[in-house]
Amino acid sequence: MAEGTKKTDPSTPGNVYLIFYNVFLSAGWLIVLVQTVHHLFHEGRAGLWGSTHEVLKIFQTLAILEVVHSAVGLVPSKVGVVFPQVLSRLVALWPILHTFKESQTSFGYPLLLIAWSVTEVVRYAFYFLNILDRVPHIITFLRYTMFIVLYPMGITGELLCIYAALPVALKTGIYSTTMPNSINFTFNFYYTMIIFALMYIPVFPMLYSHMLAQRRKVLGSGHKKTD
Repeated sequence: MAEGTKKTDPSTPGNVYLIFYNVFLSAGWLIVLVQTVHHLFHEGRAGLWGSTHEVLKIFQTLAILEVVHSAVGLVPSKVGVVFPQVLSRLVALWPILHTFKESQTSFGYPLLLIAWSVTEVVRYAFYFLNILDRVPHIITFLRYTMFIVLYPMGITGELLCIYAALPVALKTGIYSTTMPNSINFTFNFYYTMIIFALMYIPVFPMLYSHMLAQRRKVLGSGHKKTD
């Protein structure tokens, strides 16, 4: 995902908005990171959801705007690259983590929290500094290097949270609809989660390859670009 801009003048309305958006999101994810590290250090994994979920929900949900930014041409990112990344996180956050206590206490939750928050603090910082044409090399290096470990780590966390929710979803039938009903429609949330998890198999290599290509382009050539 990219929240860079096609324009080079940081004073244009679009860039002023993007600077505010990226600074705000970087600060928000820093709060999530601090909350996560503080809780894990002092209390361990127990109660981590309660300490982090409010801020996490706000700033992860705001990522929906990144899809809008791409769709309207405010940033050069392709919707096809941005959308699956945002979607996977929102699914992990709302129908999975928000609903199932088993996911909240899963080992996957601290994994995805650390992976998401570290990634986003650097990513959003890179974006707003790029608009200002003031990106230190260390930020560029971290932006295009940390994902090598953090992206698989986040995906693993998401899948573990989904896995933890499956038995409860099967037992309770939550969010599922069976026939007959007034709208003549059936939906099985349990199998939908399984299908969603299986979608990581083709999508993850595609996105990971894209990010590796961007890393080679930026760090290999020495040019400053955004994806």
